[in-house]
Amino acid sequence: MDFLKAELARKKALLEEREKKLAGGKTYVKRSDIEDYERERYLERCSKRKKVSSEEGEMEAAPTSTTKEVVPLLSEVEVKKRLRDRGQPIKLFGETPSETYTRLRHLEMQEPTGSKSQTDFKSAMEKIDQEYLNEMLTELHGDTVKKRELKQLPTFEEMKEQCKGIAAPRIPMDPLYELVHKFYRWLFDTWDQDGERLKSIRTGGDLSWKLERAKIKQAEDYLKPLFKSLKRKTLEEALLRSFGTIAGAILDRDYIAANDQYLKTAIGNAAWPIGVTMVGIHARTGREKLFAHNVAHVLNDEVQRKYLQAVKRLMTFAQRFYTTDPSKCVEYNA
Repeated sequence: MDFLKAELARKKALLEEREKKLAGGKTYVKRSDIEDYERERYLERCSKRKKVSSEEGEMEAAPTSTTKEVVPLLSEVEVKKRLRDRGQPIKLFGETPSETYTRLRHLEMQEPTGSKSQTDFKSAMEKIDQEYLNEMLTELHGDTVKKRELKQLPTFEEMKEQCKGIAAPRIPMDPLYELVHKFYRWLFDTWDQDGERLKSIRTGGDLSWKLERAKIKQAEDYLKPLFKSLKRKTLEEALLRSFGTIAGAILDRDYIAANDQYLKTAIGNAAWPIGVTMVGIHARTGREKLFAHNVAHVLNDEVQRKYLQAVKRLMTFAQRFYTTDPSKCVEYNA
């Protein structure tokens, strides 16, 4: 009852106050005066509400301003490179380096693998389709299609003679760079010319050559970093000697040995340090071999993964083009 009495008293006081403000000694009140009074009361209540909400917002924003920024674990160049690979803008307006790194981390968590490899093959197929369409339009207009001039390449036996000793374990680094670059460039050019030959002898609606040409185009893009590092002699020794061993096995037409070396290079066969590797005060015998040798290079970098994949495609082509005994082939007639 006390609460009800207090509420009635409050309402009565409000009505008396309104009558004093509106009447001002008059015997009557205009409706427009009542509306103006209600409007003022409404604006006054809104201004008070805005003031309270702004004070609360300032109190909430105060602790966030003192939070520590995320320290980027990657260099700014690497962050930009990864954002470009994902087709994302490298910098948004007013964005700090730590915010850019945080945005990259969110993208990598949402899509860990990305869709770049699939778009690489798709773009290669689109290039081949565009070239094929241009040739068809040229033939429809009655013009002669310009055929690509193929350069004369060394034969398999000539290349074997030129790359003699490529798989030798003690061959110096400088000549090994040149031999590895020469061999893989020759093998890729041979594959490229074979793709052109398949294109020239196509019959009817057979479009299998388009898939082969797309693989060649994709492998060409993937091999560019490898050829660049071989020319500049910056490829690490472990990878270089592995590529030399693979090349030597291909020249001997022993594709099983080449595949074994490729698996060692790509995946590695080192003992994985699961469990305790250091017991007592003395180091375990050969403990350094757990980490120093036979590293899984395919896991190191996206660029390495791509040119290792291209090297595997070159090995598959070599087995198909330069045939040998079934006992030396991988998945013969598969």
